[in-house]
Amino acid sequence: MKPLGKLLQQADLVSSEQVEIALQEQTQVAGMRLGEILALHGWLKQETADFFSQQWPMLLEEESKQPLGKYLEEAGLLNKYQIKAILTEQTQQNLRFGELAVQKGWLKPSTIQFFLEHLAPVTQWPNHIWRHTEAPTYESVTQTEEQLHLAMVAPQQNDLKTANQVQQPSLEMNLAQPESSEFKLLSRSAVKIFKLFALDTKAESPKDLLREIILWTDGQPMLTQKLCQLLAESESFLSTGAEAETVKQLIQSNLIDNWETQAAAEHLQKLQSKIIHNQECDPLFLLEVYQQIWEQGELSIDNSPEQVELLHLGLVKQQKDKLKLGNRIYQSVFDRNWVKVELEKMLHPSLAQTAIYDPISSATTINVSKTMAPAESTVSKRLLALLAIAALMICGSGLMVLGFSVFKWLQIETIFKSGNALLHEGQYQQAIAKYDNIVKIDSNYYQSWTNRGYALARLRDYDQMLESCKTATLINPRAVYAWNCQGEALYNLKQYNAAIAAYDQAIILNSEDPAFWINKTEALLAMQQSDKALVSVNQAINLLTKIWQQEPQDANAKELAIAYSYQAKVLLQKTDYENALNAFEQALKYNPKYYVALRGKGIALQNLKRDDQAIAQFYYLLDHHQLTNAQKAESWYYLGLSLCEFRQHDKAIAAFNQALKFKPDYAAAVRAVTACSK
Repeated sequence: MKPLGKLLQQADLVSSEQVEIALQEQTQVAGMRLGEILALHGWLKQETADFFSQQWPMLLEEESKQPLGKYLEEAGLLNKYQIKAILTEQTQQNLRFGELAVQKGWLKPSTIQFFLEHLAPVTQWPNHIWRHTEAPTYESVTQTEEQLHLAMVAPQQNDLKTANQVQQPSLEMNLAQPESSEFKLLSRSAVKIFKLFALDTKAESPKDLLREIILWTDGQPMLTQKLCQLLAESESFLSTGAEAETVKQLIQSNLIDNWETQAAAEHLQKLQSKIIHNQECDPLFLLEVYQQIWEQGELSIDNSPEQVELLHLGLVKQQKDKLKLGNRIYQSVFDRNWVKVELEKMLHPSLAQTAIYDPISSATTINVSKTMAPAESTVSKRLLALLAIAALMICGSGLMVLGFSVFKWLQIETIFKSGNALLHEGQYQQAIAKYDNIVKIDSNYYQSWTNRGYALARLRDYDQMLESCKTATLINPRAVYAWNCQGEALYNLKQYNAAIAAYDQAIILNSEDPAFWINKTEALLAMQQSDKALVSVNQAINLLTKIWQQEPQDANAKELAIAYSYQAKVLLQKTDYENALNAFEQALKYNPKYYVALRGKGIALQNLKRDDQAIAQFYYLLDHHQLTNAQKAESWYYLGLSLCEFRQHDKAIAAFNQALKFKPDYAAAVRAVTACSK
């Protein structure tokens, strides 16, 4: 006996990709059978899966074979009314049973062939199998009415015609028909999850509650499990009639609203990442196909890599030879507007990122991870698409104009990507040369002017940096990172009012970027506007805390440590030393090795006249951390100040001399030696 997935593939009832998806999901949802998951996706009926898993082995052993139609009916591949229609036409056309089933589009030739090869000797094919010589016994009119009620057939004039074998779950589903065939199919597969969470004890009408769950999840195992878990955690008992509103509110508040930060919506967050960072195909083309389905309602299947991947992800589902939108939750989250925004990001990426200052030392750390141009595969595929359009426009000079535009665009993208790589590697002069080449080709490419400014910042050429970033904002007044770039240049040129104005412009365009608030804080500190600086840095901390809660990664924790160190610096300026100490300690919770916070804690202790603790802090810093020579010089200097205050003059002078050893031109240490010697 072969595995179920292999059997169904050989019968040409499911694809290898569909089986692979179902096997992956089976590992994530306890107690689900492979056939149940395939049925949940709508790729085949549950009774078909049951037929092959339960009846098929016994049928292979039977010597006496039944008519082909009987097997196909038991497998849920044909219903009684389809069989009756075939039998009626057989008498008129003298065709084999299987031939008529294929001719009507109800079954594939390969499926018929599979049944014939396994359930009947070749010698019996013409007379016994292909021709259904035994008419099935049909049940009463009452059962016929029941079939109509279950939407298995659709009335048309005086005849009965079969409805689609796999119905598309409709968001406008008629609630007056709670026993639709679609619902029965799904409920049989979802009931395990439903019972696993004991939801049959949480509602007066468990069947109606299950129905509402399926209307939203369409049976998707992970979503069904999460929704059942949320319902199980709810303390309320659902009375009849309250199911729809309760389920809707629960989904809205826990999965749809603010889904990017909701703990319960982790599945949706991971799915978004799989879409926009897809490894199987170009994310741009993946989203374009998905957008087509949104706009047209359905799309003919062509088995392209993008269509296969959309099916794999569950964003769409297959209905006969069409792709349609997936479950209601996916539709609500990954909606038309979401697709539009993500496509805009890919087609017009934000090509410059901000810099965050290291407090006190004011050494900038530029994050260029988001300055990269689209991946090379994206560029080449997009070019092919544009060239395909161009091929349809071979008339006059149209092709030449479009062709020049495409190749110029590709040239710019390639150079820009190269420049960003050099910037990331610290090769600033070479990066600037690349950006200069771009503006020679297209002087309006503002992203190049912006990143050129950031490269100049690393060379401390702040005048040129300012001019470059000003050019970017003249080309595009909404170039948010160019405004931030201006602010950094102006700050370093000690034009603090102008720097604050530039940061404010960046904040107007994007108030959710914490770096703009931190950089503004630095400028406000320089102007001794500590109250405004505190408001600014607190805003940055709030934003960074949300980011860290969503993605508790080391990089986000380190940025929080920087923000709290800024807050401490503001509090030191306000002479609020106790709260400054608390802020430095908070910074160290997020980054225990952060030198600025370790040193700042010692400085706060000095200001609180707790020199014994300050001495211990600086010894700890020197003994347990790898420091640069400049950091060692500073640490020995501050240690010397506390030792001198603690009346340990010899040790203090020795500490100052150690500072001068690492930094011979340390004027403050020279003055401290003289002061402490008196």
